Amino acid sequence: INGFKSLLAKRNNLSFSVSDKGGEFVVMRSDAQQELTEHYLQSTAGVYKFIEPTRTYQGESRSIINPTLVTYTRQIKSLTDRLQMKCNNLWKAICRRRGLDESVYRAFTSSNTRLPTLYILLKTHKFNVNQIANTTDIINICKVRPIVSCVSSPTEKLAWLCTYILTPLLKFVPCHLDNIFQHLNKLSQLPPDKLKGKQFCSGDISSLYTNINIQACIDDIIALTAEHRSSVNLYGLTLIDLQEMLEVVLGDAFFTYNSRVFLQLVGLFMGCKPSPICAIIRIYSFERRSIYADISYISTPYGKYIDDAYTIASCEDEAHDFFNSIAKQDPDGLLKWEIDFPSIPSEFTPFLGTSVRVESNGELSYRYYRKTQKKNITLHAKSHHPLRTKVEVARNFYKTAVKSSSSVELAEESKKLVDHLLQCNGYKDPRSFIDTHIATPKLDYISREEVVCLKIPYVSEYVSYEILRYIRKRKLPINVIFIPGRKLRDILCSSRPLDKPICSSSSCKICALLEDNVSCVVSHPVYEITCKICNEIYVGESSRTLHDRLSEHLRYASNPDKSSYKEEALATHYRECHPCQQPLLSFKLLHTERNTIMRKIFEAYIISNLKPSINDKNECIEI
Repeated sequence: INGFKSLLAKRNNLSFSVSDKGGEFVVMRSDAQQELTEHYLQSTAGVYKFIEPTRTYQGESRSIINPTLVTYTRQIKSLTDRLQMKCNNLWKAICRRRGLDESVYRAFTSSNTRLPTLYILLKTHKFNVNQIANTTDIINICKVRPIVSCVSSPTEKLAWLCTYILTPLLKFVPCHLDNIFQHLNKLSQLPPDKLKGKQFCSGDISSLYTNINIQACIDDIIALTAEHRSSVNLYGLTLIDLQEMLEVVLGDAFFTYNSRVFLQLVGLFMGCKPSPICAIIRIYSFERRSIYADISYISTPYGKYIDDAYTIASCEDEAHDFFNSIAKQDPDGLLKWEIDFPSIPSEFTPFLGTSVRVESNGELSYRYYRKTQKKNITLHAKSHHPLRTKVEVARNFYKTAVKSSSSVELAEESKKLVDHLLQCNGYKDPRSFIDTHIATPKLDYISREEVVCLKIPYVSEYVSYEILRYIRKRKLPINVIFIPGRKLRDILCSSRPLDKPICSSSSCKICALLEDNVSCVVSHPVYEITCKICNEIYVGESSRTLHDRLSEHLRYASNPDKSSYKEEALATHYRECHPCQQPLLSFKLLHTERNTIMRKIFEAYIISNLKPSINDKNECIEI
């Protein structure tokens, strides 16, 4: 506990993140992490562009000399509002054109958004940490993966809708793999004569997302959707509507880092929801014009999961020719393959979660595989998760190991990999652990269609069992899902380490009333309001920002006699207890929680403990 508290105390000076693919924590000085990120932005010439804050003078846009943090904050807010308005106006126009219901319009209308933000994940498997002695070494040695987080961005809702519409198109991409077993099933169906004399090999597309031409990608998506129009549900929209949404979602590629605005000039955001589908369809357009059109390749086994592909070839040159035939179809010349071909026939070639080898007689051998860069990290035996979850995770590892093995001997090898993984995570005898019997009261008294799902925090096995027993005893139509507590990753890591929400106003009334120097632009708060005249308190929650919600409370207290405010708690308090007095309030942030149910549970817990007198009594009973 003391060690954890000391880590929390050092969060201002240290940067915490999770490595790319490895899964372990990466801890470095905040200034070193900032220098590494800025070096990446500057070294990728032609990909990112810094957007200077400007102001209009006599009809001409001019750069602001010596901009301050407030200047950058106002620039971010202005751009965010502009993009949010652009998305909402587009969606409003689409809804009007197609006569969509008002509820549909509201569901995809954005509010309280913020620009996407950039953060980096270190590729710890590509460098030796012992070689790093100073910040210069970090910049010169460390490789990074850039991620642009689009959570709560102006385009997030339209991005979700585009993804939902486009996902069914993947079944018309014949080479797309849905899981790690599909390529094994396809290869196993081939006769040994077709595999004899061949080698299994794989190819990886370098920097796929940043090498995609966005406009050409959108054209390919619309063309494929039109080709299979009868099989794709557009939910009342047209291809023109879909194209307009994609142009906004993929085209307005602004993001922030360290309170500065950047524009990604080429490629897709890695972190934008429709990016994987868009990339798959774009590469498929190249495949259609090459391997699916060339009679010499048309019968060659081939499959791909986003940027990882496989085929069979008799020699390495043949494998290079095969993959390069796809790359040659890219008019921008950006598509590059990294090919893994076995150096000797007896060598297994890794692909996804398996490794595959073609025997000399044409038989196929395969086994479970974990990449060497993956650390032995999974759900720990002592983690704060329900026992059932741990057992199911362990069972699924063994099921995957067996299913991805071609023989009993290889299955045993695969199981030993799982044994080692689970033993490294506190499971002393993992094969016995998966046989653990878990007593769980079953809801066999009601049909599945009538069951309501309830998510509540996990406390212990005893508490969980008693809750389920209570539900069964009273025959309640409730299926309980127990949610584990916050992980260290949730507490220590952040996708916005240098882009904390900052109020853009230097004379904000709400910021002046907030305790502990909290910014009023914090969203999803649980808060406490204190009337400084009588020291009575009010507790509330909101999905919006503190500024928006607390401004409303301040208006209620300032105008208690207004007819539209008469039912509000603060208006009632000042009308009955402090008539004709100006409100004296102070605000305090108690907690933030994006999950609505969890936020309301926390609010109810605080109200139950503090028993705030300003809260409406009916509201307290309801909670």
